Amino acid sequence: MEHFANQCASFNFRKVARVVTQLFDNALQPTGIRSTQLVILLTAGIHENSTMSELADRVMADRTTLTRALKPLLLKGYLKNVPGKDKRKTTVVLTDKGHQIILKSVPYWTKAQKHVVDNFGGNNWDNLRVKLDKMCGAVKKTRQF
Repeated sequence: MEHFANQCASFNFRKVARVVTQLFDNALQPTGIRSTQLVILLTAGIHENSTMSELADRVMADRTTLTRALKPLLLKGYLKNVPGKDKRKTTVVLTDKGHQIILKSVPYWTKAQKHVVDNFGGNNWDNLRVKLDKMCGAVKKTRQF
C-alpha cells in the first residue's frame, strides 16, 4: 500500500498542492481572500471579458466548481457577470474593487512566493515550473483513456 501511495501521481500532486495552498492562504489572510480566489481574480483581469467556459478552462476547473468559487467574489463586488450578445453566455469582468484587492494582495503573495522559491531553490523552481507546464499540457490533451 505504501508503495502505491508513494508512486501515485494524484496523491503526490494533491499533497504538495495542499501544503502550498495552505501557505499562500495563511499569507493572504489579512486580505480576506484565499489563494484560489486570487488566481481567479488575476485570470479574470488578464483575460478580460472571458466567458464562464473560457475562465474555467484557464483556471483548469469545471464550470460547476468555478460557479461555486465565483459566488463569494461576485457577492464582494470583486467580479461581475455581464450578459453577452447571446443571452446564454455571460462574461466575467474584474471590477475596480477586484483590482484593488489584487493590489492589496501582492505584498502578501510576494512574501509567500519568495518563501517557496527560497526554500526550494530558484533553479529548482524554474525547472519544476517548466516541467509542470509540460505535464499539464500533456495530461490535458489525453484526459480520456
